Parts: sequence; structure tokens; C-alpha cells
Amino acid sequence: IELLAGPGTPLLTVTEPTETATAAAFAHTAVLAGKPQNAEPLAEAGRLFGRLAHLLDAVEDQEADAASGAWNPLTATGTSRAEARRLCDDALRGVRLALRDAEFADGRLAHVLLAHELRRSVDRAFATDVCSHRSGGLLTAGPTGPDGAGRPVADRPSGAGHTASFGPPPGNPYAPSG
Repeated sequence: IELLAGPGTPLLTVTEPTETATAAAFAHTAVLAGKPQNAEPLAEAGRLFGRLAHLLDAVEDQEADAASGAWNPLTATGTSRAEARRLCDDALRGVRLALRDAEFADGRLAHVLLAHELRRSVDRAFATDVCSHRSGGLLTAGPTGPDGAGRPVADRPSGAGHTASFGPPPGNPYAPSG
């Protein structure tokens, strides 16, 4: 793919092999967990996770790759950082949507890794510090926080008045509430 990719090649053409490999790996976790009904949503989450991994690596390495003359997918295809960010943001949303269709006995770890840490990775790669995840789950215990001060736990000094347990409730944190 590197030999064929050039200016105008869609960036997603370059990320496709990584997407396919991670989709297969994620889907196989459904088999390992004895939940074959999760294979399709986990494959979709894995495909988008693979896209994110490839794009974030390209963004983080672009300057060093240019300095060393190494191949970089953004440079090779002429893709802007703004377009790469848009693709990353779309993939983040897609991961969350795909995981809504999966059944978790306890989805806390998946939630932390695939909702929060992925977002942090994107923000870090693009040198931004914005959290668009507004589910409440990890950073708040309710509308006013556990001490009634009206601030999310994350807005208080470390440990100040924090009495809530860590993590979202058991089950699928991606499922629509209501």
C-alpha cells in the first residue's frame, strides 16, 4: 500500500489493513467470552480502533518522519491534520455507537479504555485537552457531585470530598438510557 499511495489516495485506503486486522481481533474476543452475538459490534469497534491507532501513529510521527525521510500516510496522501482529526473524531463516535450493541457483564474496563482513554489519546496527539464525553459515568456521581458542591469530581482537587465509587455502573455503559 505504501508504494501505491500518493497525493489524492484516500487516507482510509491506507488504514484499511490495520482496520481489518483489529476488527478480527476484537470480534474474536466475543468468541473467547462465549458471546458470539457480540462479534459484529466488536468487529466494528475494532475496525474503528484500528483506524484510530493508524491515524494517531501517523499524526504523532509526522514531523519525525519528515525529518528522517520516512514514509508517513498523512504526508504521502496529502491529508491535512484537520482531516485526520475529523476522521479520528468520527471513529471515536463510531466506537461508542458500536459498543452500544454489545452485551457486557461488567463494561467498566471497556468504558474506561474505549471511551475515555481513546479520547485522551486523540486529544494528546492533536495537542488538545477537550473532553466531549458527557455521560457522567466516571467523573460525576450525580447532578451536583458527591459532596453537593455542584462540581464534577474532576473539577475538585485530587480526592477532595470524593466518596463516589470509580467507574460507571455494571452492564453496558454504551446502551441508551431511558
